[in-house]
Amino acid sequence: MSWLSEYKSSLKNVHAEEFLDVYLYRPFAFIIVKLFYSLPLTPNNYSFMSFASGMASGYFFYHGSFSWGAFFFFMFAVLDCCDGMQARMKKNGSEFGRFVDGLVDYVANIVAYICLGIGVTKALPLTAGIPTWYLVIGAGVSKALHSIMYDHYLMEYISYEKGDGGFVQREIEVIRHKIKEAQLDPNGSKRRLLILKIYLGFSSLQAGNEGRTLKFDSQEYVKKNFRSIQMWGLIGPAWHITFLILAFLFNHAEWLFAYAIIFGNFWMLFMLFYQHKLNTELTKSNKVVA
Repeated sequence: MSWLSEYKSSLKNVHAEEFLDVYLYRPFAFIIVKLFYSLPLTPNNYSFMSFASGMASGYFFYHGSFSWGAFFFFMFAVLDCCDGMQARMKKNGSEFGRFVDGLVDYVANIVAYICLGIGVTKALPLTAGIPTWYLVIGAGVSKALHSIMYDHYLMEYISYEKGDGGFVQREIEVIRHKIKEAQLDPNGSKRRLLILKIYLGFSSLQAGNEGRTLKFDSQEYVKKNFRSIQMWGLIGPAWHITFLILAFLFNHAEWLFAYAIIFGNFWMLFMLFYQHKLNTELTKSNKVVA
């Protein structure tokens, strides 16, 4: 199998990947995974390396070393892709690994933005006459909101692509079944039972953005929304990460604020209007599931 074919097979779903992930972060991640493929590294090892990079970025942001902070935040983004790719390539993923991956992503982003806010406020109290700390909070809140909206429509798109709206719910049922088995097994590991319960809670949170009843014809929805999900990706996590890296690698904090607060929120409102228009067209075309 060629590296290109192997790379494509390591992706979750080409439609579920952001443009910058497919053409920037994941290619770097794939090279790292391939270079160290023969070593006994697990997906969790990459998750912990990703976490360490995220914490390092926070440390440098806090102390005003923004170029180094940007570098380590880039490494965090790359290594955050490595764990899933390693799991898919070696088929050694686990419930605990998926939970760790999600936890690392949330914690590293929160720490990076808080430390960035403290560091950049000390170095640059005002940006365009506005307290910089307010702009950092605005950028962080905007990123969270954009990620929620992107995830919502991404999960909806995947639901229609798969032809049903309950694939996360089915995974939850599998986890519940495993928990029952672990509880009935007198020789079962308490650690595994705890991990399964934590992962159940994590998956239940994910299910909040999924599990909807499909209202439209699946093929027609996917056809109409293929471009839309790519457009939503312009305010996905990868673009926020990239603007943060570029802004502080070149000492132009205003790039991040302009993208996240001005462009990002304008684009979100435009996409909500556009998505409503698409759904209205689907309804009028009688492509509604009976």
